[in-house]
Amino acid sequence: MLNEEPTLMNKSLKILLLILLTVCPLAAGAQGERESLGTLQPQAKYEATTICVAAFGRQGGAPVEFDTIPRVIRRDLELTGFFKMPENQQLANTQNIFDVKKGAVNFEAWQDMGVEHYVMGEVIQDAPGSLRVRVILYDIGSQKLIFSRYFEGTTSEVRVLAHSISDEIVRYLKFTEGFASTKLLFVSSQVPGIKEVAVMDADGFNQRNVTRYNKICTTPCWGANGTEIYYTSYHGNRANIYGQMLSSGTTWTIAAYGGTNHAPAWSQPAGKLVMALSKDGNTEIYSSGRDGKNLKRLTTTRATDGSPTWSPDGTRIAFASDEAGGVHIFTMNADGSGKRRLTTRGSWNDAPDWCPDGQRIAFVSRIDGENDIYLLDASGDPNSYRRLTQGQGNNESPSWAPNGQHMAFASDRSGRWQIYIMLDDGSNQRALTTTGSNILPDWGPAPK
Repeated sequence: MLNEEPTLMNKSLKILLLILLTVCPLAAGAQGERESLGTLQPQAKYEATTICVAAFGRQGGAPVEFDTIPRVIRRDLELTGFFKMPENQQLANTQNIFDVKKGAVNFEAWQDMGVEHYVMGEVIQDAPGSLRVRVILYDIGSQKLIFSRYFEGTTSEVRVLAHSISDEIVRYLKFTEGFASTKLLFVSSQVPGIKEVAVMDADGFNQRNVTRYNKICTTPCWGANGTEIYYTSYHGNRANIYGQMLSSGTTWTIAAYGGTNHAPAWSQPAGKLVMALSKDGNTEIYSSGRDGKNLKRLTTTRATDGSPTWSPDGTRIAFASDEAGGVHIFTMNADGSGKRRLTTRGSWNDAPDWCPDGQRIAFVSRIDGENDIYLLDASGDPNSYRRLTQGQGNNESPSWAPNGQHMAFASDRSGRWQIYIMLDDGSNQRALTTTGSNILPDWGPAPK
């Protein structure tokens, strides 16, 4: 953002100014084939269906704290915006108990409660440290079993197990990928003047810092194979780009040139980084390997260029530039050729992020003094503009989930910057963070 105080320090041209039960026994005899329950169109208006995730039973001495599993599943499913819970969860739990005792599902009772899908479960601990969770999923309208299967995990990773169950429910009922098992990078400030790179689960839990410089870090991104991260840090009293292995914490320097070094973005298909460097005067876009070697300058105008992001296939790059007078979104080929202007409306458009479907780009545009998130087809069709946020403070730094149907973003609507998620039609906006100040989310890849 040109000529402004860098309060958010997003992947934008702000870089110049620095210049995230006992289970129902009837199931064993039911048909387990996947039922056709309809398709979900990513650009359609989403309508949440009601699903009951009942309290899970326990076997083999499984302790009460494993009741965490159904609670986590409920939150995961609500966060997707694809589902909503019954209005009376206590009544639903009571009906579940009746079904278990009777050994049959009372589909009419569930329909009377407005429930469309019903999840039963049982937590089984056969040996210390290990867990099996049996999950049974029904479609109430058709009175059919969707699946009955076991999920295995460890007692130390109960939430991980719950997330994998959530994603399987999404996959079977909505025929799309869930995001519960993914993670987000972001910049967290719990103490004024200190900003560290942090990571959290996609439901906002398990937040932890991955840098501990006690300085300012900014513009983090996920790196090679989802096991590395790259970011800018000022811990050496200048803005340099570093790489870090998440498992070991090992770090290395990627770019430490004169001027500022910001906004790294990694492409797994291309096997390259792009970043914004001012080593040659004005800020330009460069590419390199994950180690900073084989540096190549991609933009060569007198304009200020920043906020690079890769297309999913690694063949093109979107970025922001003030070449056209205001700040606008451009695209170019991975070698810097074929540059094309995308945005034509307004005078400030920034922080692009390319959707995993390859067809759309999310970005930030300033209207009436506030920043909001928009979508635009990657073709640049001016009729494809869609506004996703409005009337709730400033909203910046969009980052797509791997499924291409959700995105994370930062907003100051609560009075402090926090990380939110929403569907790609702008619905189901929910906060993931609530304490401190949190900005610059980057949604990680789907786990292998």
